Amino acid sequence: MSLARRTSVVFLGTLAYLAWLAASRFVFVMNDEGIYLDGALRVFHGQMPYRDFFSITGPGTFTLVAASFHVFGVTLFAARIPVLFDIAVITACLFWLTSKLSSARAAIFAVLIYVPFATFVETAVVVNHRWDSAAWAILAGTLIVAGSSKRMGLAAGIAAGMAAWCTPTVALAVVVLGACIVVYRETRPVVWAYCSGVALMFAAGAMWIVFSGTLRPMLKSFLWIASNYAGANRTWYAAVPGGYANLLLGSALDIALGLVIVAFFTLPATLPFVSAIWLFQRPSRNVVILLSIGAALVLSAYPRWDLNHLTWVAAPFYATTAALITQSLSPATRKIVAGTVAVAASLCLAVILQQRLRESTQVTTLGRVHGRPEDLKMLGNIQARVTPSDTLFVFPYRPLLYFVTGARNPTRYSFLQPGMASDQDQAETVRELQAHPPHWIIYAHVSPRDILLTWPSTDPRRIEMPPIESFLREKYQGVERWGDLELLERAGSHDRGSAHTAVRRTATD
Repeated sequence: MSLARRTSVVFLGTLAYLAWLAASRFVFVMNDEGIYLDGALRVFHGQMPYRDFFSITGPGTFTLVAASFHVFGVTLFAARIPVLFDIAVITACLFWLTSKLSSARAAIFAVLIYVPFATFVETAVVVNHRWDSAAWAILAGTLIVAGSSKRMGLAAGIAAGMAAWCTPTVALAVVVLGACIVVYRETRPVVWAYCSGVALMFAAGAMWIVFSGTLRPMLKSFLWIASNYAGANRTWYAAVPGGYANLLLGSALDIALGLVIVAFFTLPATLPFVSAIWLFQRPSRNVVILLSIGAALVLSAYPRWDLNHLTWVAAPFYATTAALITQSLSPATRKIVAGTVAVAASLCLAVILQQRLRESTQVTTLGRVHGRPEDLKMLGNIQARVTPSDTLFVFPYRPLLYFVTGARNPTRYSFLQPGMASDQDQAETVRELQAHPPHWIIYAHVSPRDILLTWPSTDPRRIEMPPIESFLREKYQGVERWGDLELLERAGSHDRGSAHTAVRRTATD
């Protein structure tokens, strides 16, 4: 079987696995997926990022998911289709690149390690602009490695341009790849085709932005990011919520197990340094291209250098490390390394499969979904109370609930991250709530401790948002509570026979 056919098999096999694992998995935790689902739903209904709703990323992910909604309908499955393709494309590129650098056996091994580690946690296969930009950027690099025809160069430029529209900082990878093309004589003939592809994507996006009246709001948003984003979102390199010390508690056996977990699940953070060994071995052009793209993707994730963000951009380093092991270690040592990592990956995969098989299934307005029974129960409770004909404001950070309910948010903010939302953002939110008071509020009682676990650089003094808290306290009354979520109804509303109860407005543990 040719390499192209084997790569296609890897792509389709990964796609099928991911579709079964997570295409319709409902995960109810405090994560960013809701930002892109709600934004895509707004784009689906004719709104624009920056102009009509608050956004701190590029417009690419909203557009991709909205396009999926147009084709497949507004369901959770449709929303996840782009990310399924992202991970399948990355995996196929990893297989092809490793095969070119070393062997098909090493490529299969790299894939069997990468996929379980990259999809281990429940929140791995969810909509996120980082998956989108990584997939398009890695595809661009793979196309340049694959051939020096102008057609390949043009396709690579288009892919690179799309990556930057999903995550603007990934423009660094676009420039780095262009520099690699210029440096090497073999790739120099495609430099103009590559630049043409990038320019084509830039022009298409720019025309959409300009003619929709979005350019000025977008530039204003980028200035906001420069002033407000880094302070609350900065993390240490390879950080995990709660720190690594939490993994090294208990008995000697527990500590040993924790060390094993740390060793394997920090691969996205350690592989870039392992791959740097290539720099002392006069690496080939293909290795240099991969190292350069990988380094640019890592830099583009700053200031969010936590383990999640590194996982999304780690694939180039899996390929270079697999090739390095194949070429540098003795056969006996290779077998030891391969056996150890294979056991860890197999155990990881066993946990993934066991977790998936334990999930329940439920028919909802989002289509047929599966997940933890407690998450599905909460989903049913929320959808029974809040319907698409309602107005809703979620505070401060559960943007997924807008997509879950289909209710209309009268403000331009789908989320207000504690510690990051400026005084101006809070004041604007209050003005919009006063102008169009929503019928429902879903108040998430998130403790300062949990906020600092998620965003450790947050200034504790900025966690509370008094103007919004005051408005909610004066205008709304509690109706029902599900876990850390509380449903509030506008004071004076009596439809649905709501029995009003006392409400606690302060975050609790």
